[in-house]
Amino acid sequence: MIRRRLLPALLAAPGLLPRRAGAQGAEAWPDRPITLIVPYPPGGSTDNVARPIQQPLSAALGQSIVIENRGGAGGSIGAALVAQAKPDGYTLLVWPTAVLTISPHMLTLPYDAARDFTPIAMLAFSDGVVAMHPSVPVRSIQDLVAYAKAHPGKLRFSSAGNGTITQMTGEIFAHAAGIKLEHIPYRGSAPALTAVLAGDVELQFDPVAIPAVKDGRLIGLATTGETRSPQLPDLPTLRELGLYGEGGLSFFALAGPAGLPPVIVARLVAALGPVLALPEVARAMAPVGLRPHLEAGEAFARRITQDRALFGAAVQRTGASVQ
Repeated sequence: MIRRRLLPALLAAPGLLPRRAGAQGAEAWPDRPITLIVPYPPGGSTDNVARPIQQPLSAALGQSIVIENRGGAGGSIGAALVAQAKPDGYTLLVWPTAVLTISPHMLTLPYDAARDFTPIAMLAFSDGVVAMHPSVPVRSIQDLVAYAKAHPGKLRFSSAGNGTITQMTGEIFAHAAGIKLEHIPYRGSAPALTAVLAGDVELQFDPVAIPAVKDGRLIGLATTGETRSPQLPDLPTLRELGLYGEGGLSFFALAGPAGLPPVIVARLVAALGPVLALPEVARAMAPVGLRPHLEAGEAFARRITQDRALFGAAVQRTGASVQ
């Protein structure tokens, strides 16, 4: 079904179909399977972007696509594998905002985030949710702020790891609200959600918690996107409440090693357009607050540069750390 739907788009895009096997160099790409490195465990937000596009992108490019989850160290372990890979288009990184814009300000990394990657395109952006364990007597953001002030040191929030946007969202919110929240990092969004559901921590700022809010296992207090979430339209955004301040959009994107040939970048962008427009891709991402969105070229490069500066200032202002 996916192949049939993509065929008209493929035929309309010159050069998008695979070239004959045996041709040499970037012009022949791809002539063998492609690995997408997801630098977090299965089940998290980054994984929830990679999985829905795996098969349709494989159909568009005419090659198998393998997803490899390599979590740990705030995404830097998986990212390092791509930074050190040969720039031939066969090892690519699906990354959240933080890996190239926040982590450089908070972690000692085995790569230079500004120089060791070729940004390719944005794949999706997210509507995170401020999700609270129901045992805490809090049912709104105003309740949360009042409770935190009355019980200093009592509230903890989980994140997908040190230096991730799920940490920075909590840090920026706490700073704007004038409260103290203890940060507890995990090895990805999925284990961070498990911790909140178990009551090991009280809060999470992550789209992966949306299903648990919708089915009543957690209490939704607000969302973290620029506009209200279609999944939770009754919840205000932190920006709407004046409790987020400056901060970049939480997005997910594709990158390769530095020096990735422009012809490969162009073919990937051309393939991603019809893939991200598929209704089934949007339906797969929607339950966890993700919306497919393609942005590439100079606009995307500019966004990364601006967000890196913006989050650097936020790290200094909030005192966020990996501790």
